[in-house]
Amino acid sequence: MTVSSRLLRVAGGAVAGLVFFLEGACSSGTPAGAESKSAAQASPSSPSKEIPSSVLAAYDAGRIRAWDPSRRFKALFKAEASPKVGAVGRGWLSVWWDGASGTLTWRASAPIAGGGRGGILRVKEGGGGAEAEDEGSPLAKRLSAADAVACILGAPPPSAKAPSAFEETPRGLRFRIDDTKRFVLLDEHGTPIELSFPNGEVVKLQPGEGVPRRIEANGRDGRAVLTLESYGPWPAGEEVPPR
Repeated sequence: MTVSSRLLRVAGGAVAGLVFFLEGACSSGTPAGAESKSAAQASPSSPSKEIPSSVLAAYDAGRIRAWDPSRRFKALFKAEASPKVGAVGRGWLSVWWDGASGTLTWRASAPIAGGGRGGILRVKEGGGGAEAEDEGSPLAKRLSAADAVACILGAPPPSAKAPSAFEETPRGLRFRIDDTKRFVLLDEHGTPIELSFPNGEVVKLQPGEGVPRRIEANGRDGRAVLTLESYGPWPAGEEVPPR
């Protein structure tokens, strides 16, 4: 079976699983090399005044690539949603992204955690917010449509706030990306590996080519995982399959 034919299947209910369970509290790291045990306990992370220019440059370049208006791609994810109460849900999620219009179309093989089978998320210019169409955003309860798109693309939008300060944690550099409680955690190369959102949702990202290879959402009600199966260009004129 070709990548294209797999993508044209109405694939996984992972978007619903991805968001339905994003209700957990954010976690913070503990600094390595603390001068004393009491100091480490009092300060779980080390605030710094300026982010290294090389890391910031890589981070900005990555965001521009991820949100490039010329990007058109389709991707297929295997999905698994593990609620703390109830059965594990498994399925497939297909997404089609058109950067020019800021539109993410998704299709699910079967509802997971009560979600629908498909919909459209339209991100406003600059990535600053989004709205849902069709069945409505399956992410609406705990994660905004724009935040859901950022997770799929693997990076905050270019409109995200430039860091004025950051925290150095054992896993990387963490800083606020807007005036609410949205944070990004970068690895040593300036690549986002975690996004945290206002309601306490935490989404871990495993970087990949084009989109994250793995997206893990942890929350109060359970965990949802998207694992990339295929990724490629979305040719102009190729239609999204009906639900």
